[in-house]
Amino acid sequence: MIEYNLNFMHPQYGTTLNVDIDGAFTIEEMINNLLLSGFINENKNGYDFELMGQSLERQMTFDEIQELYDGAVIRVIAHEEDAVIETLVTKKLLVFCIKHPSEPLILDVQLNETAPLSNIIQQASEKNFVQGVEGILHLQKGNKLLDLNENAANNGLTEGDFLQLTHANAVKEDPIETAVNSLNKKLESLETQLQTELASIKEALPAANMIPIDPTRAVNPTMEHYESIDTIVNRLREA
Repeated sequence: MIEYNLNFMHPQYGTTLNVDIDGAFTIEEMINNLLLSGFINENKNGYDFELMGQSLERQMTFDEIQELYDGAVIRVIAHEEDAVIETLVTKKLLVFCIKHPSEPLILDVQLNETAPLSNIIQQASEKNFVQGVEGILHLQKGNKLLDLNENAANNGLTEGDFLQLTHANAVKEDPIETAVNSLNKKLESLETQLQTELASIKEALPAANMIPIDPTRAVNPTMEHYESIDTIVNRLREA
């Protein structure tokens, strides 16, 4: 018995489900299992599987798929209620630069101008740009979260835009909070440094009886307030 470790991509959200499968399973049996698991919902028009752009026959077993390998991403295709009539109108392809969620990697993708942005996530998975993704991926342009169910124009995108793939559970840092925390740490460090320097100055003060007395002041006292040397030194030490 041969088992395969495969990833099934949700037809709408781009979510992938990782499953170990007996090679004797048929495509139709696996579709039923995905329905029972709740990964996909009932669809009266049915579902099919697609691997690297090739549709898989429902009665075919996984052992019969020649190009199958561990870790492969199989797209779940949901059939629409109304068949789309093909026209001869050529639709424009837009090129976007996609950044990996956690690695310094860039992927160029082409997107039909009328296609939803979820197609970008599907392409990234099919090209193994992202693998074994758990949970839903998002797309952002700068700080703006994009709607995966809408096309590029409805999201305010133009060809050549730089987009960021992010995980749904990614923690966003508040730049203001980060700057305030950094400033507080610097202030604490400066206060510690000043306290250390003040302690060093106090330790370096000579004993009161070792400070020479001003003979002019001793011989010609004035009406000004006068503090003895002992008083001044002791007050500095207690500061």
